[in-house]
Amino acid sequence: CHNIKKAFGEEVIVSGGSFHIEDHEKAALVGPNGAGKTTLMRMLCTLIKPTSGSILCDGKDIFALDGEYRRILGYLPQEFGFYPEFSVHDYLMYIASIKGMRTSIARKRVTELLRQVGLAKMQNRKMKKLSGGMKRRAGIAQAMLNNPKILILDEPTAGLDPNERIRFRNLISELSQDRLVLLSTHIVSDIEYIANQVLLMKDGKISHSGTQEEIIQSVPVKVWS
Repeated sequence: CHNIKKAFGEEVIVSGGSFHIEDHEKAALVGPNGAGKTTLMRMLCTLIKPTSGSILCDGKDIFALDGEYRRILGYLPQEFGFYPEFSVHDYLMYIASIKGMRTSIARKRVTELLRQVGLAKMQNRKMKKLSGGMKRRAGIAQAMLNNPKILILDEPTAGLDPNERIRFRNLISELSQDRLVLLSTHIVSDIEYIANQVLLMKDGKISHSGTQEEIIQSVPVKVWS
């Protein structure tokens, strides 16, 4: 991202800032609610266009790449829609069809992902009957259907209880091998075992970026316990 900015009318949501994420790197976008994280991620997923600035993938503008970029992208929004009467299996098969996957390949991929996310025994349960944690697992499965090289997760642990949050962090860590991952969160403990780069966001700006150690060292005030 280079000098990215997004405004809706007079209201500026993301107000500039640049950062770079290497291939296979795990990055966390950290900031309070209302900092502009979701807007930034929606731009990274080509759902909305920036007012100014550019977003590049391998040196090419992602909006110019269009479908070529989206084929290597997996996205879990903070709130994702589904037909409540669909079973988990049918929901994933439906998403696979939208992504243009052949039925035979989709069936194998869905079976594999259901096992990986721990929903194999729940595959015939209706989506509306799933707990919050199970819905998030189904969400990560749909994001992984096309085996993306870039995985973007918006507040993936929001609303989960502590035990489910730990299970979900472990799942993300397992599934994020050999791919670029960017997740947003306002829960600092979420990034401890996942991210090797941290982007701090406040009031629409990326204020700091670096490793966890570099971020800690940049804080002028030391707190001892």
